[in-house]
Amino acid sequence: MMARLLPYISFVVLLLVMCMAAQAGTGRTPDDEVNALHEIAKQVGKKDWNFTVDPCINESSWNTPKSNLTPLYNNSLICDCSYPHGVCHVVQLFLRGQDLSGVLPPSLVKLPYLKTMSIAVNNLSGPIPSFLGNISTLVYMSLESNLFSGTVPPELGNLVNLVNLILNANNLTGDLPFALTKLTKLTELRISSNNFTGRMPDFFRSWKHLEKLEIQASGFEGPIPSSISILSNLTELDLSFNELVGEVPNLAGLTNLESM
Repeated sequence: MMARLLPYISFVVLLLVMCMAAQAGTGRTPDDEVNALHEIAKQVGKKDWNFTVDPCINESSWNTPKSNLTPLYNNSLICDCSYPHGVCHVVQLFLRGQDLSGVLPPSLVKLPYLKTMSIAVNNLSGPIPSFLGNISTLVYMSLESNLFSGTVPPELGNLVNLVNLILNANNLTGDLPFALTKLTKLTELRISSNNFTGRMPDFFRSWKHLEKLEIQASGFEGPIPSSISILSNLTELDLSFNELVGEVPNLAGLTNLESM
């Protein structure tokens, strides 16, 4: 009798193993990252995330399909689920054009795998917090079109993996901190439409990989630093509507420039 049942028992065991494997493959976001997302939502007044499902399963409240009717809106949370045992980590966070208010949430630092962060086109205010310098995994950061004020914190210089830094259209003041010269991987820097003071910073030798540089209407004065001529990778350059004086440096070396 047992011999007859053995094939069926083996089949049932195989099904159980397959089901367990399939369940593991669906992925799961660690509790500490889910808790961080809870805190972020509370801190900026975001009420449409559905916490009854795992954030990394691509459910519409976490990854809303884009529409041509709302081009500035982006509600996307992207995860990397290639980690062992089906674990998923949040690597990209887009909260663009959602009328969010308050200050930047401190709980952002609790997303230790975050590489891309765009919280642009909102109503966030206050100074850009120094704790952002602790998110050393960041490659892309956009805070444009908000109400941020005060100076750029030198701690942003700790984001040595940054490739894109976009701070356009805020109320930022003062000088750019020298610590930003540590951002040697930058290919895009946009700081237009702010209220900086003093001379345009001569940091270009540290930013020699720049491809897009936009400092339009930022409040800078004085001459354009001659070191800008070494930015041979530049394709976009906009220094207009500043209080610049003196001769324009020789830009003959900017052979890839497409717009100026």
